[in-house]
Formats: sequence, structure tokens, C-alpha cells
Amino acid sequence: MNSININPKILEEYKMKLFKELVKSVWYEEIEKIEEIPIKVLGDSEIDKFDNETIINLMRVIMGLDPTDKFDNSLVEMLNESINLKEINTPIISIIKQACKHCDKNSKEGACLIKNKHSNCNETNTCNACGECISKCSLGAISDKIQFIPMVNLLKEETCPVYAIVAPAFVGQFGTEATPGKLRTALKKVGFEDMIEVALAADMLTAKEAYDYCDHMKNHEDGYYITSCCCPIWVGLIQSSFPEILENVSPSVSPMIACGRAIKILNPNAKVVFIGPCIAKKKEATIEDIKDAIDFVLTFKELEEIFNALEINPSELEEENRVEASYSGRVYARAGGVSKAIQLSAERINKDIKFIPQLFAGVKDCKDGLQKVINKEIDATFIEGMGCVGGCVGGPKRILNVEEGTKNVNEYSENTKIETPFDNLNVLQFLTAMGIKKVESLGEKEEEQILKIFSRDIKNSK
Repeated sequence: MNSININPKILEEYKMKLFKELVKSVWYEEIEKIEEIPIKVLGDSEIDKFDNETIINLMRVIMGLDPTDKFDNSLVEMLNESINLKEINTPIISIIKQACKHCDKNSKEGACLIKNKHSNCNETNTCNACGECISKCSLGAISDKIQFIPMVNLLKEETCPVYAIVAPAFVGQFGTEATPGKLRTALKKVGFEDMIEVALAADMLTAKEAYDYCDHMKNHEDGYYITSCCCPIWVGLIQSSFPEILENVSPSVSPMIACGRAIKILNPNAKVVFIGPCIAKKKEATIEDIKDAIDFVLTFKELEEIFNALEINPSELEEENRVEASYSGRVYARAGGVSKAIQLSAERINKDIKFIPQLFAGVKDCKDGLQKVINKEIDATFIEGMGCVGGCVGGPKRILNVEEGTKNVNEYSENTKIETPFDNLNVLQFLTAMGIKKVESLGEKEEEQILKIFSRDIKNSK
């Protein structure tokens, strides 16, 4: 088989084009057109660059299914399998092995280290879905499964409310005129009951982490505290490679998990879909001790294609705006935001608290930084880690570049007079509805409802 020296990431480009067309056919119930999608979208000449098996497996990944070595089923049969999925199985990131023979690296001496590394991660279940292998695969043959098709019936049949919870990095991702209120309207057009900003849950966790920090530093005056908020890559890295410092890691869930759990406590029949720039959130949602919170995960780029397929332009829709989160919850989206948020709240609790933040951003920086922490080369009391350079605004499935995303987040964060969760009445209302009487209760470690919603056993869960 001859290798192909073609456009980088060509299969990723195919993937999103095919996904858009598949969304149209499924949403408008034109199932008979499914078999024609590859030819219609790509044409014979593009398909011939690869082979039918590669394209079929690409379609399977788009449907949320694992690639296969058996090609007896039609695309319609595969679609029926996808529609009936109740959850997405691991591995989250798959390898379309049939495509590898077309890679120009295939003709070079030695095996593909990227493919072998990811295969090993999948076999040992150690993949944290950081997206590094996806970014390094020149063809796009390593790809994360899209989770939209399995949730279509939930959205269309309205048998239960489906809530969209959006990552704090969402601001401006869908256009400068696509305000939070217009995005809420757009998501309701797709069938969601409502849109909740995960920044509201970040507010709640900010208060909890601030209390935990103050308590930790009272007992470890010369020590340090490591946040577990936000980034599953950061948490997974510590669990797998630096377990000796787990006693200094906060026992909190991420804002995504807290938000999903809160919604399901208030409405036990609800389904929750997280939308963000992160592939690793797809993996986090499957972790055994926290998989109760989130049913499906979509990325910003996937939602953009869904809007395009259904001809929904958020910028042109009516406003349905409301203020949900404080400055502290909103600023989580960019590097250093978690530190700033928790410092503000910690100083509300104890104005004399010592707070020296240290940020690591990007996987390499996180690894190097944690080793420096262990070697006592860093003078810091609060340590924040983000798997992506720039923080969540730098996630692999963002739409905007990091600089523009950061600018939007900073402007949105500063566009509210509510500074901390202690100033946010929405936090108190949400907590009260869940049986937690006051924001200060978040500092009570043994409170049953606090443990149920906001905590996890970080040492014994992976």
C-alpha cells in the first residue's frame, strides 16, 4: 500500500464534514440517506485516497462507537447501535488503524511511536485523554469519539429534561455577538431544557477550596496546598506519577462534576451534557467514583458543527440572559484564574492568611513543576495546574486562539460587580435548594451533603 503525503490532519477535516452531514440526516430523520454520506461529502476521489474501511471506522468514531475490524454491518445498522447507546465506553480516544498504512511515516524505518504509545495507554487504561497523541498524529487517525448521536433521541423526544452545562471558557467562542443569553436560546433550539454556566459550580467550589486551604495551612504552616479543581489532566498526572504528594491535594471534584451532581439532586430525572474545549472531560465523565454526574460530553467544535447543520446562528437569536456566576467562578477559564479566585475567598475567611500562588500550565510544565515541588525548589503555598497552555481557553477543541479566548474571559469576568461566591446570591439559592443552609457550610468537611456533591477520595480513585 502506497503512503500518501497529503494535507496534515486530513481525517480530522473529513471527520467534522461527515459529522455535520450525519447530524442533518439523523435530526431530520432522513435515515435512508446515511449510506450516501461518505460519497456525498467526500466524493470518490477523496475516499480513494484511503479505503472504505478507513472511512467506515471514521464514521463509527463520529457515531461514538469503537473502530472495528469487521465490516459486515451497514452504516444504518451502526447508526442504530449508536442511537441506543446509554453511555460512551472507553477508550475515549481511538486509533483508526486502517488509516495508518496510508501515512508517509509508514514507509520510514521503525514503528510509529505515537500510535504505539496511545495503543499502550488504551490497553492499560492509563490514557487521560490529554489530546497529545491526537495533536501529533499527522493524518488524524487518532481521534476522540463524538457523543452527539447517542443523545439525539433524548433531545428530540423530551422524555426527560436535558441540561447543557457550559465550561467557563465558552465566552465569545461562538461569535462576538453570541452572548451567554443568545447561546442559551440556541441550545434550547437544539432541545436542551436550559443552559447552566459551570462557573456557578466553580463559585461553590471556590468557597469550599478556600475553607480547605485555610484549614490545611493552619495545620501545615510551612506546607503547600494543591488544587484539584478544574483539570483532570493535572489530577491524573499527580495520581499516576506523583502519588507521594496526594496528601496535599484538595479532596474536591471539578466544577463540571459538582454542577452535574447539583442538577441531578434538584431534578433526579435530568440528564446532563457538558460542553467545553476539552477532550479530557470526556474521560473524566467516565471515572467510576464520579460518573454519576455527567451523561455526555460535547466540545465547542462539535457544537459549532451541530449549529451549522441545524442552521442555528446564536448571534441572531433573542437574549435569554441572567447573571449566574461571580468574577471568581468566571475567571476559572484562564490560567491563574483558580488561584486568583481562591485567594480572594481565602482572604475573606482570614484576611491575614498567607497565600503565595504558583501556576503550571501545559503537560510538560506540570510534570517539571511537580518535581520541583517535591524537591522543595518552589516557595509557594497554593499550587494550580492546567494541562493546557493558557488554561481551559487553550483546550484542544477550542474555536478561538488562546489570546482571544483569554481576553474574552477577562472582560466577562470583570463585567460583574459580584466578586466572590460569598457575594453571589445564586450560590446561596442553589445550596439552600440542595439542603445546605449557608455558604459557610462548605467549610464543614463532614457535612453529608457537602461530601456527596463536592468531594471525592482523590487518593483511591483513578
